[in-house]
Formats: sequence, C-alpha cells, structure tokens
Amino acid sequence: MKTLHLIIPVLFVFACAPLTGQVDEIPIDTLIKELGIRESKEASRDMPGWSRPEKITMRFYSETESGFGSKAWLLEVADGVAVEFVSSASEIEASILDSDVYIGGCTNLIAKGKALDYIHITSAGIDRCGSIPGIKTSKLIATNNAKVHSETIAEHSIAMMMALTRRLPMFQDLKTKSDWSRGNNTPDAPKAIAVKGKTMLVLGLGGIGSQVASRGNKLGMHVIGTRNSRRTGPDYVDYVGLSDETVALAKRADVVVNALPLTDKTKGIVGEAFFNNLNEGSYYISVGRGKTTDTDALIAALKSGKLSGAGLDVTDPEPLPEGHELWSMPNVIITQHTAGRSDLTRRNALMIIRENLRRYIRGEKLLNMVDLARGY
Repeated sequence: MKTLHLIIPVLFVFACAPLTGQVDEIPIDTLIKELGIRESKEASRDMPGWSRPEKITMRFYSETESGFGSKAWLLEVADGVAVEFVSSASEIEASILDSDVYIGGCTNLIAKGKALDYIHITSAGIDRCGSIPGIKTSKLIATNNAKVHSETIAEHSIAMMMALTRRLPMFQDLKTKSDWSRGNNTPDAPKAIAVKGKTMLVLGLGGIGSQVASRGNKLGMHVIGTRNSRRTGPDYVDYVGLSDETVALAKRADVVVNALPLTDKTKGIVGEAFFNNLNEGSYYISVGRGKTTDTDALIAALKSGKLSGAGLDVTDPEPLPEGHELWSMPNVIITQHTAGRSDLTRRNALMIIRENLRRYIRGEKLLNMVDLARGY
C-alpha cells in the first residue's frame, strides 16, 4: 500500500492577532445546520482515488497544548493515523511530494503533489488556486471552508452599511477637529438615512450573501439578490435573479452588497453600466472579491453622486497601493480584507477542518465540495 500524507496548513486561522475571548465549541451538526453547509452526495470512499491515509502532515500553530483548537484536539479524530506537525513552507514542499491529501491555502506547491487525491482549501474562496498548473483539469476531490466566515462577514457588511448611512466617517473626522457643528458646515456630506423600508441588493446569495440578506430582512429592508444557477432562495429574499440580471436589478437598489466569488464570469461584473443604473445616492458594500468590481467605475460613481458612499473590505488592486485615490475619499470605508476575522470564524474554521479530517479518514461524506474547474 502506498504511503499517504495529509497536509493541513491552517493558515487563515492564525492570520488574525491572538484573541482574548473564546467562543465555545458547539456540536458539529448544529454548526452545519446554522451555516447551511452541504454534504457531498456520495461518501468519499466511493469517490475515485480515495484510500485511507496512513500519514498526516499538518502545518499548525497553537497557543494551547490541550482543549479546543489544540494538537491534541485534532488528534482525537485521527483514528490512529500518524500525524506529523510542520511549521514552514519548506517542510510542506518536502512532504507533499508523495502525499495523497493536501489541506491548506492555495499554493503552487500543490502542483508538486503528483500523488494527490484530495485537497481541502482553508479559505472560503478558491480563486487563488486557479493559477496552479493543471489544477482546473485535475481529478482531485476538493473541499473548502466556505461559510465558516459567513456570519462574521455578514455582521461586517451590516456594520459598514450602518456606518455609512449614519455618516459615522464624517463624525469621526469632526471629532479629530473637536468640531461640534454636527456636519452643518459640510453641506456636501450625504444626508443620514434610515435603512428600514429601503431595498438591499445582494450579489451572490451563497453562504455570505444569504447571511447578509437575512440580517437586512430583519432590519426591515426589502431584499433582492442574484445567484448563478437558479432562481430559488430563502424566504427572506423577495426576488432572486440570475447573474445576467445584475445590471437591471441595480435600478431597484438603495444598498448593494457584493458577496460574489471571483470567476471568469464575475470578473468586472460590477462596472460602469451597473453603477449608472443605480438610484442617485445609493450605497455599495464589497466583501467578496475585489476584481469583481471595476475600480475606475466605482470611483466615478462616488464622484458623481450615484453613490453616497462605499464600504470596501476588498479592492482591486489588492493590497491597495499607498496614494491610491480611494484612500483619500471621505465617503469610503476601507477595512483591508479583514471582514472575516473574529473568534467565531476561528471556531467555525477549526471545527470544519477537524470534521472533514475525521470524515475523510473514515471515507464518509465530505463538507463543502467545490468544483476546481468552475472556481467555486
């Protein structure tokens, strides 16, 4: 029997600064239900290329020796399979050469794993994997961490919307000047609005988009959205359109939340035609992928008044260069691709990693299957 390696760099979990709080672990079935995570249609043991691992190589950093999130906690589901913990890219490169499974971030090192049968990408999007040689035509079983960030990113989206509609950036600027004018001396500033009764357009009713839509609905907003494959959606969404309706639906929107993945079809989909169709004074929130938005068209819409403001967690280019015009626009909030960071995200991510590890070893159905050729 060939030697199998399971490579698990838990990169995204440790991208954040250490958190002082700790969200309690919950039953995995509860998490799956709450996040709307889907199981694969067939068990992994019935998928081409599956075989039980004999060795697991894991890139992992932990502040604790035991308990939730520790090495010992992960070893509980290893079912006797040998686990080797590594801490650098060079160690991954040495291990992946004869590995059957890789679980970690998108990296060109995946191309070196000639014996790979399964990869789990530890981010919600897999667009960065598209440049890996041969990845789109491979027969790899693939899963990702979709939806683990969805609750946190939805909260972040609503926070940016509320900050903009309540003009918090303007008031923060006045605070730095010790100015009690209440904005009366800034006549060009957008007027404060209530979101109740307004229409929110969610682009991409996936894990993040559905969570955003739910929160918008609970705030009393009319919610419409788009998705790529079908017109069905949750009952809190008034209308679900297909992606080719994106520009037309802009006419109905007061607030737009872009939660789209990056694919060949979505690149630049939010452009001049979309912004020109918006109601005067709308708001734009982008939390999916920066390249789905035409940056020049976005800036033009902000300058013309089509947009009263924009909240950008993602940009194009990214990172946004020093001196870029977006940095200095007073009606723009930029949060440097941090919307997914929270104690809740860390918990969700670790639990999905552990559960897919457990399921793959035992040949059970996997969570969050993805199509590498389609990019999501």
